[in-house]
Amino acid sequence: MIFDIAVLITILILLVLGVSKLKVHPFIALLVAGLSLGLLLGFSGEKAVDVLLSGFGNTLKWIAIVVILGAYIGEVLHETGGALRISNAVVKWVGERKLPWAMGITGYLVSIPVFVDVAYIILQPITEALAGRSKKPVLVIGLSLTAGLTVSHTLIPPTPGPLAVASLLNADLGRLLLINAFAGLMAMAGGILFAAKFCHRFPIPYDEQLSLRAQEEKEKRTTTIKKPSVLLDMLPILIPVLLMASGAFCKDMKGTLGTGMRFISMPMIAVLVGAAVAYIQYYPFRRYTPSGSLVEKAIVKSALVIMITGAGGAFGYIIRESGIQDTLTLVFSDLPFLGFLLPFLMAAVLTTATGSITVSLIGTASIVGPLAGTMPYSAEMMAALIGCGAFCVFHANSSFFWLLNRLHEVPLPILYRTYTVQSLLMGVSGLIGVAILWMLGVD
Repeated sequence: MIFDIAVLITILILLVLGVSKLKVHPFIALLVAGLSLGLLLGFSGEKAVDVLLSGFGNTLKWIAIVVILGAYIGEVLHETGGALRISNAVVKWVGERKLPWAMGITGYLVSIPVFVDVAYIILQPITEALAGRSKKPVLVIGLSLTAGLTVSHTLIPPTPGPLAVASLLNADLGRLLLINAFAGLMAMAGGILFAAKFCHRFPIPYDEQLSLRAQEEKEKRTTTIKKPSVLLDMLPILIPVLLMASGAFCKDMKGTLGTGMRFISMPMIAVLVGAAVAYIQYYPFRRYTPSGSLVEKAIVKSALVIMITGAGGAFGYIIRESGIQDTLTLVFSDLPFLGFLLPFLMAAVLTTATGSITVSLIGTASIVGPLAGTMPYSAEMMAALIGCGAFCVFHANSSFFWLLNRLHEVPLPILYRTYTVQSLLMGVSGLIGVAILWMLGVD
């Protein structure tokens, strides 16, 4: 038991050192780390390779096409000037000082029906356009968006994780929603404040590229073509979000209509529809750059993102298939003196170890569920503690960590000092929210 935990910690440390200090490419480092971990934890060579490939394939089967289509939408918005018009409108509506909060709230709403990775990819063009337009570091805008996205994914039904926790704890869903909403707002506020107040200290070379791109878009030749409204510019982004959101309302629909609605709400199909809308919008501009060239640009730009994200998913899959999360939960369940904090700490350990919010939520709820009647608080409060713990902490074994690294070319040391620290602060901020409710008499 202790050996397995020691092996995991050692591999994680070597992975971080290999990528950050020895400059090993993340794709190779993640694959070697995953394979080594599997072998050291008792997998046969054949099984270790099979699990690694399964994790790689399972990650890419839903994200690869979405990333490419999202990149194509971004190319269209860049070529037509749509990203610039949208960013100008957003700045005009909320002001530059309130941009982090606007992005956080946007993420909070969007991620209820849409998975975090997919939502971030869809909103990437707007994130980068706003960073270039406002001359704020992209991490300020991007991590504000990430705070809102992560809160909804972790705490707010009908996303699958919170629903699973409610079921495992036999919690009242309405009461859970109210408690988690308050804890989630506290966590989001902590994440946004960190992004707004501290992430400007970490400018990256990519910020210069975004500023230059914003300047180029101001001088684009598209002025000779009638400019569409900002709402039309936003359609390639809004339509996929709305289609995916519709999936939450058609799960129980029967007949042809229900089948059709579930089909178009699938992330790949929804983003494909958005890409088709983008293609139609680009039609008047085709004489400048053929649409096929934009597709090729999207594929080239996406390839590295897809491969590294897949390798990150494969590494996380090795961890999850090893069952080490069960070992960790057994260790923590034998420490009853932790009392009030037990669900929070157990979830935090599982997130840190596996890089998966869903594994953390379900694993912790499965272990502490039988303890619900003996704890000094309700199942709903326990669910909030589990959700807040599941924020802590994201690092090299999280696929989203690598998504940020490749999308914005963020150096790894900066990601550790920003994204990783932000996730810890969000968990602690949510915990403070739960403690406030507890002191106010909510149990």
